[in-house]
Amino acid sequence: MVVRPDISEREAAALLRARRKAELVQWLRREAASCDGVMAWYVARTRWRADSVAVDLRDAGIDAVCPIERRWKRYPRSNRRYSVEIPLLGNHVFVRLLKAESAWVGVMSFEGIDCLLGTGETPVPVTDKEMAKVFALLTISPDDKVERATGLAIGDTVLHPVGLMADLRATVVEIDAEKREALISTMLFGREIATRCGIDDLEKLA
Repeated sequence: MVVRPDISEREAAALLRARRKAELVQWLRREAASCDGVMAWYVARTRWRADSVAVDLRDAGIDAVCPIERRWKRYPRSNRRYSVEIPLLGNHVFVRLLKAESAWVGVMSFEGIDCLLGTGETPVPVTDKEMAKVFALLTISPDDKVERATGLAIGDTVLHPVGLMADLRATVVEIDAEKREALISTMLFGREIATRCGIDDLEKLA
């Protein structure tokens, strides 16, 4: 036997409104995740980190893209560095939605979404050409990512930084972006000598 507590008509009305609101939000979010119609990509501004918002949207079945880049930072009072991944375009995420107001409102029902970019109250779709550039950011090869993070690529010519071989030309043969180290090869007395150095100590030659 279920015992229902006595509630006033005002409280009952409030509960009914809350239930209807929850049902409406669920329906709107289903519309945002729907693919049954003409689709387009839009830019959504987020209230916090775009990558975490993109995860929430994808968990709800909505296509969401957030390009990420890796940046290197230095520990205070230390030469050691560490890497962090941050959204490339700040608090913005790309979402693929129906060209319908219900889908627009549905995606904006998520707490992390501030608005869809557009003119006035109408969101403006991103062109195919612009989205091609976004997808290109997601398909950068590992070597390109290393070069962007370190400024070096395998095969680059650098000056040897220290020791007896200081200022001799060397070739980069291996890069460890996480440790900020590179293995460089130098020819000395007809022999190839490999040395591991800190990337920040190397001077890249044009």
